[in-house]
Amino acid sequence: MQRTGGPDVLELSEVPAPSPKAGEVLVEIHARGVSFADTEWRRAVYRPTPLPWILGTEGAGVVVDIGTGVDPAWRGRRVAFHAAPPAVSGTYAELATCPVSALLALPDGLDFVTGAAIPQHGLTAYLLIHRAARIRSDQVVLVHAAAGGVGLLAVQLARRLGARVLGTVSSDDKAGAVRAAGGEPLRYGDDLVERVRALTGERGVDLVLDSVGLPTQVASLAMLAPYGELVHFGDAGGFPAPVNPDDLYARSIKVSAFGLDERHDPAASAQARRHLIEWAVDGSLRFLISKTLPLAEAAEAHRLIEGRGTIGKLVLVG
Repeated sequence: MQRTGGPDVLELSEVPAPSPKAGEVLVEIHARGVSFADTEWRRAVYRPTPLPWILGTEGAGVVVDIGTGVDPAWRGRRVAFHAAPPAVSGTYAELATCPVSALLALPDGLDFVTGAAIPQHGLTAYLLIHRAARIRSDQVVLVHAAAGGVGLLAVQLARRLGARVLGTVSSDDKAGAVRAAGGEPLRYGDDLVERVRALTGERGVDLVLDSVGLPTQVASLAMLAPYGELVHFGDAGGFPAPVNPDDLYARSIKVSAFGLDERHDPAASAQARRHLIEWAVDGSLRFLISKTLPLAEAAEAHRLIEGRGTIGKLVLVG
């Protein structure tokens, strides 16, 4: 990126190869995950994006060089990783640097495409379900955008804990994906709150996991049962509006937020990494890859994501 803007600002060009600093590794990237957050960096939604800029925070490949202080045993290892900028040099490239602490060792049984789909969305969904929302088996959970990369994993992880999971979708294909993940799909619509209450005996849901933000905020709050909680973990549709605490008292409901930052609980993050790899290998957690595209078609990948037509994860290869 030489400038911010629409997908067309993504241009294929030659740049100098990055070099790993102390505590970093250099990875030859074979596949890289694409997320909606990448489009927000491209548009400079949250903050000014430094230019020129290489997008991408996660990838999978082989460690080809190491910085000082890094165990030489990492050389030649198959890995996946996610790191927030500027700790990662940008994975929409053939080579990228990242902190050694961000690495997940990939077993031979996991291909690079699946590996690239694990780190960002997997860690987000796992820590959201287990650490932020602390979901229990006796709860009813509603996941917004349930057919997305994080959404489908959140549905599966909540079901693993025994919770009943409702998931909002915008198409029949997405409904099928949510159903296959163990959730009960619900189409968006003006009567969504009424349908949720009907499905829960007029009680409402215990938790709403919302990555959409402003467009779903009113409905999310309205469908909460007494002592329920709305957990914001994104704002793909716009920033949520301020909440007046006076509006929460009647049902004793809560509003909270979750952002992926593994430093907050290193032990939980380490457990998440172990489980995600273990469950990906044994097939008990499915990482749905809806489409793979060549790296040169990164702009098209962004158009697909922003068009809300993708299901699960989109990966750039090559």
